[in-house]
Amino acid sequence: MPIRPRLALAVLLPALGTTTTASAMDSDAHFFESLPVVLSASRLPQALQDSPGAVTVIDADMIAATGYRDLARLFRLVPGMQVAQERGSQQWVTYHGLGADYPNQMQVLIDGRSVYSPHYSGGANWSALPVLLEDIERIEIVRGSNSATYGSNAFLGVVNIITRHTGSETGNSVSTRLGSHGIADLAGRAVLHDGPLGLRLSAEEQRDDGWSGLRDAQRLRRFNLRGDLALDAMNALQFSAAYSDGRLGVGFRDTLFDGSGERDLEQSNYTLHLGWRHTPSADEEWSLSWYRNGERTRDEWQVDSRANCVLTVVCDFLARLPQLRGEVDNNRRSVRDNIELQHRFSPTDGLRLLWGAEWREDRIESAFLFSDGRTPSQREWRLFGNAEWRMAPEWLWNAGAMAEHIEGDTLRLAPRLFLNWQPAPATAWRVGYSRAWRQPTLYERWANVQVSTDVLGVVNQRHTPNPGIRPQQIDSWELGYLGPLPWGGLADVRVFDEHITDYIRRTPVLDPAPFVPSQALSDMLGGNPFLIHQIMGGTQWANMSGKVRLTGIEYQLTLRPRAGTTLLLTHTVMQRRADDPAVRRSVAPYSASLTWLQEIGAWRSAASVLHMGPLEAGTGYAPGQRYTVPAYTTLDWSLGRSLRVGAQALEIQLTATNLLGAHQELAHKPLQAMPRYAGRAANEAGRQVFVSLQLPF
Repeated sequence: MPIRPRLALAVLLPALGTTTTASAMDSDAHFFESLPVVLSASRLPQALQDSPGAVTVIDADMIAATGYRDLARLFRLVPGMQVAQERGSQQWVTYHGLGADYPNQMQVLIDGRSVYSPHYSGGANWSALPVLLEDIERIEIVRGSNSATYGSNAFLGVVNIITRHTGSETGNSVSTRLGSHGIADLAGRAVLHDGPLGLRLSAEEQRDDGWSGLRDAQRLRRFNLRGDLALDAMNALQFSAAYSDGRLGVGFRDTLFDGSGERDLEQSNYTLHLGWRHTPSADEEWSLSWYRNGERTRDEWQVDSRANCVLTVVCDFLARLPQLRGEVDNNRRSVRDNIELQHRFSPTDGLRLLWGAEWREDRIESAFLFSDGRTPSQREWRLFGNAEWRMAPEWLWNAGAMAEHIEGDTLRLAPRLFLNWQPAPATAWRVGYSRAWRQPTLYERWANVQVSTDVLGVVNQRHTPNPGIRPQQIDSWELGYLGPLPWGGLADVRVFDEHITDYIRRTPVLDPAPFVPSQALSDMLGGNPFLIHQIMGGTQWANMSGKVRLTGIEYQLTLRPRAGTTLLLTHTVMQRRADDPAVRRSVAPYSASLTWLQEIGAWRSAASVLHMGPLEAGTGYAPGQRYTVPAYTTLDWSLGRSLRVGAQALEIQLTATNLLGAHQELAHKPLQAMPRYAGRAANEAGRQVFVSLQLPF
């Protein structure tokens, strides 16, 4: 039975408040000394205990220890993160849930470059990100709203993926993975140094057959070039170019009218990123960057009036008519350009300041998503700043704000204020408030999706635009603790109270104004031209009246009972309040993980037990559909060893995921609504086992 937030607070906080003896502090000093410097909370390089808000860091050693081949799976080990899969290639990643249809409440960055995408309804396509796990130095996850630093899409949190600087790497490597379900991966990395220039070229291909019982095979390719050039002692250039493409099996064979028909989806994206840094002293730095992201998707299938019909009256009626087929052309492409200037300096001892400005333009083209011929675009301007002031040795203030103007909206201000109290070198308490906004995506504001046939024209207004939709707002209070536990080890605790207004949700539309049925359709349906529309459903993105409130506690405990052994426990419990029960149920009330990391000589292992509470979320739309994915527990395990091959060290690793058996994590609503799946899961994750080999040279 899950622990309620008030009970967790009553048990945990008094324990954290217990006076820690000097000997206990000394025994845990190695924990605190190894805490990393992070950049993502305020854009200032800060020791973890100085940051305005909770930050979790997943470093390269942790990534390697898990043996995972999917980036998104790592976030299951982070407090407050809720991660699920609809199928092998579809990842649903959120912080504190929400975004039941499209998880777009977080900002996602690679080396400071935003990869949340207008192409994917404001979310991130985790399977297509052009970054190799082996290239990642660390991942910083800011747990809590951070629009003061990164703008409107940092609504509930920030994921910043930081890749390795070429100056810290030597040598080349090749690696491969082979395993169940057709897993066959191959990757190579080459590093070159020529005086002040460092280059790294990475390439990878991933193949697998996906989950059993689904059209789920995938083939992904990634290429990445990074360069670092030291012009002189004060100036440096960084540049990167990346490309990825993939062919994914998607869709389901059993949906009504083949509305989510089986097909192969093709996707590709590229990025160009150029940055300059000028560092006249350790206390001052200027930076200027430009990047372009481009994405393209080919996604076509055919709907059929006689496919999988389940309503007897409707089926009998449609059977008397000619078979109607319609082409769905969900092809689309998008481009983003972004320019950013930033200046960090320290005018006096104890005070550090940072300010910056950013301009962005997004453009998207899709004849299907915008059937009225519109090609939506959006320009954004931002001015941001942060001040870190050490008022006294034990007291540190962080104040930040983002002034943001997005085309079609008014100027908005996102402030943040945190106070950190550090009564001892190994203890940090923090309290703070922040306000954040999330602007509607181009898809949410302008989507105009119509389903048509050659014979009858438009038969269903699947999606209706809403140009008057408002940004959603969050006001968040936080109390945090980072430091030693009275019984040994390290604790990272966040208590939160988050109030959301104007929450944007998908809303049914029974009689959409833009939908004007043809005379042929009216005649065929006997005077009810909206019959097919009523069966298939139509929707619009709109603001929800009332508030959403999330209150709870999340924590991570790190224990090292003996040399070579590390235990990581994460746990989140929250109370969810919302006027709409479906919104409330789109947040799992609890989640937890327990990870055991062990090193014995050349052997290394990682075992993680993962538990997720019940969740009503998923892809697609079915009128009136309510389906909750039950709570589940699963186990991942990895075992690796270093071997000498001549003068080289060969890394071999055996990894298994979902060892406790098949379970459902996320529903595709139109599929789950079909009578044949009543009372049982339509798509289940199963075990995967694979062996990885890596050889440096």
